[in-house]
Amino acid sequence: MVEQTLNSVRNTSRKFLVFGFILGVTAGYAVLRFTMHRPISRSEAQKRALQVLDRPAGNSEIGDNRIVNAVKRIEPAVVNIDVVGRSNLSEEATPGGFLDQEVRGKGSGVIITSDGYIVTNNHVIEGARKIRVTLPNETWYYARLVGIDSQTDLAVLHIDASNLPVADLGDSDRLQVGEWSIAVGNPLGLGSTTTVGVISALNRKNLQVEEGRDIEGAIQTDAAINRGNSGGALANINGQLVGINTAILSSGPGGGSIGLGFALPINTVRHVVRDIIADGKSHTPPPRKPWLGVQYSPISAAEAQSLRLPADRGVRVQMVIPGSPASLAGLLRQDIILSIDNKPIGDERDVVEAIVETHVGAQCRIHVLRPSLQRELDLIVTISDRPEEYR
Repeated sequence: MVEQTLNSVRNTSRKFLVFGFILGVTAGYAVLRFTMHRPISRSEAQKRALQVLDRPAGNSEIGDNRIVNAVKRIEPAVVNIDVVGRSNLSEEATPGGFLDQEVRGKGSGVIITSDGYIVTNNHVIEGARKIRVTLPNETWYYARLVGIDSQTDLAVLHIDASNLPVADLGDSDRLQVGEWSIAVGNPLGLGSTTTVGVISALNRKNLQVEEGRDIEGAIQTDAAINRGNSGGALANINGQLVGINTAILSSGPGGGSIGLGFALPINTVRHVVRDIIADGKSHTPPPRKPWLGVQYSPISAAEAQSLRLPADRGVRVQMVIPGSPASLAGLLRQDIILSIDNKPIGDERDVVEAIVETHVGAQCRIHVLRPSLQRELDLIVTISDRPEEYR
């Protein structure tokens, strides 16, 4: 009986303890909520706000931000270009005759040598009477036009300066779809501007960017490119120059970016610019055109199967022009070109692009399948200048 009474007392005590604990927690929570939401005076709120605003900024280390580091490498080599040209107004606009009027344009360029050679687009400086180049540090120079290549829409300028920052030339053949791309230029005359995107596609062919102007083998990017970016840099994540921004496709009359920008691959630019500089003359005509001297035809799927070739590999030589580099190297009709300088050939356009990327006087290795011998051969071809009758 005594034991039952003691157990009853213990149980009752436990109930009171639990009830007390719950009551204490509830009361504490209520007090906390009241304290948290208790209105404060206007002066106290003002004091707290001023304390927040007067607090020193927190340290934000950039650390190993690869995009920031890439921009630091490429941006100093990108210049703004201002051009002044002249155009004739029609008689309807100026009764009694024609008048000359100054026309100003803006674009971008990339310094490739420390003593003043600059690459830009031909359409940026076309028709220019004066070309002014402004460096990132706001120093400016009048530029001399060294030469142009209208086919690739490239131009080379020179300014009398030294110890200039230069772009590190990358390898556009190693680009991959999906990797970072960084565009730097002078859009709409705003000054140096950086945009970031990815490589959207490679080797865009037969791309008509305006009436009478096509570009071949272009790099496509969704980094924002607008008017004025032409001639500027497209860089990779390492800050290396991999392309010259050249064109955009736009849906509106204003020509704004919709994420379809195109750049000339730096490997193509290298060869064209080298030829322009080698001429060493101001206002030169377009440089010499590399020439192989062959006409081609595609290989049908049935032929490819019979020759044990992949369906998308090789083009057949239909004709070899006498005296051409191909003829001198021993290339024969019915040979099947499989690669040029280790670049696989899938169609006739691949051959054209591979030759364009060489330069006059260069030697390239053409790997062919010669069906008559049932074996493959390597032929060394010395590229020559395209004769006038074949231009």
